[in-house]
Amino acid sequence: MGDPGSPALFCLHGFAANAQVWRPLAESLAGRMCVYAVDLPGCGESPAQEDLSLEALIEALLAVAPPSALWVGWSLGGMLALQAAQQAGPARVRSVVSVAASLKFVASPDWPHGVPPAVFEGFVAGTDDAPALLRRFAALELMGDPALRRHLKWLQQEAQQPQPTTGTLRQELAWLAALDLRATAPGLEQPVLHLLSGQDAVLPVACAAALRRCCPSQRVEVLPQACHASPLTEPAALAQAIATLARPRAAALQASVARAFSRAATVYEERALLQRRLAQRLLARLPTAAESVDAVLDLGCGTGYCLPALQQAYPAARVTGLDLAPGMLAQARLQHGERYEWVCAAAEQMPLPDASVDLVFSSLAIQWCESFPAVLAEVHRVLRPGGRFIVNTLAEGTLQEIAAAWAHVDDREHVHRFPPEAQMRAEVSATQWQMEWSECFDEVDAHPDVRRLVDSIKGVGAHHMRQARAGLGGRRALQAWMQALEAYRTPAGLPARYRVLALGLRKKPQAA
Repeated sequence: MGDPGSPALFCLHGFAANAQVWRPLAESLAGRMCVYAVDLPGCGESPAQEDLSLEALIEALLAVAPPSALWVGWSLGGMLALQAAQQAGPARVRSVVSVAASLKFVASPDWPHGVPPAVFEGFVAGTDDAPALLRRFAALELMGDPALRRHLKWLQQEAQQPQPTTGTLRQELAWLAALDLRATAPGLEQPVLHLLSGQDAVLPVACAAALRRCCPSQRVEVLPQACHASPLTEPAALAQAIATLARPRAAALQASVARAFSRAATVYEERALLQRRLAQRLLARLPTAAESVDAVLDLGCGTGYCLPALQQAYPAARVTGLDLAPGMLAQARLQHGERYEWVCAAAEQMPLPDASVDLVFSSLAIQWCESFPAVLAEVHRVLRPGGRFIVNTLAEGTLQEIAAAWAHVDDREHVHRFPPEAQMRAEVSATQWQMEWSECFDEVDAHPDVRRLVDSIKGVGAHHMRQARAGLGGRRALQAWMQALEAYRTPAGLPARYRVLALGLRKKPQAA
């Protein structure tokens, strides 16, 4: 399914299912990727193969997988994908997304994050009555799903037909019992995303924290409202996560932003005057219930300008500064020492436990992230129920005079394209947030000449502008742009306009 020229996605289903479970995901990807889904032996249209070893199974899967594909595996399939990545290397398995999967399925004293042994033995004993076990397991996979009846009917009629035999079910359970990836998964060379479910009744969601400790270089994300059968119930969220991992541009963008802000770190404080004003305006909107705030995160903290104010607002709280740019954090440490905690990471991939923060504050940082919904999901993950996200970001209309002046010169994009305010509001409304307040406004800085205007932008690492290249009329183009920009001069000077969207969001408290 999909354009043969698109990236290849190789999908492996979970216990007691078949390849049909990936149909909603293929529809969500809508041709952006070429989706290949296979039936494991004895499932769907694949004939049973008695006593097939794990090694032989992996070799058989590698033999039919597209070369250099992104492997996506659900539950048992996720563990098989991780095993294949270790066995074949990055030349054959480009990257892995494990969905509702663990490094070890059955819990043990040194790995309490799996299915309890007594429950697992109940599955094994239940294979004597395969239809009853399938009904029981399907209900367990969908427990917590608001559309349980509809999805349960589809799962039983599509993704469990024809029903696997007792022998096939026992073989799959034997594979689940034998797989232990704790020693091999952390050393994988490929990019790996572990996507877990917040309402999983099969795999404890505490597994997410264990995966972060065990595999610190790999991404671990939680879909807060998803059940175990997330490929069926959350195909859009899964498609978004896969598309992000499939695009190497995301990693390149993060590296570029980190370098730009690191280079600007030593002069940031003296040039970031507008950033300071907007940060102060946002700090004035902090919630006042200090007694309920134990952990505060400044997301995109830069040189740490806002951390003392956050500590003053919440004296008893642990305050952490997180930034993507190592240079910014080095400058922050020089100024503030070790009185705060420091984390170097991307906003979309924070190495923080689930539900570990009471307040996330972020001023003019997340506009440099590739995906606003991904940031919303990650902040939602790390916040405790009832926690708040106080944030401002840039919207469409930022630097509009600069863009308009370039439009008189050529039809290339010279100014970073920010999302429309309405789009960001819609993305918030589509998630599990409560919006407590919001405002959108223009903040305009005026500069006496072009050089100071450009320095004000680039001096803080914010590379809004992509200038004309030297040669081929590049100098003439710059001169034409400068002349066109003069038409927008005001008595105060040449404008640098920033359209700011500020939001006060709250993670919904848990139901009593």
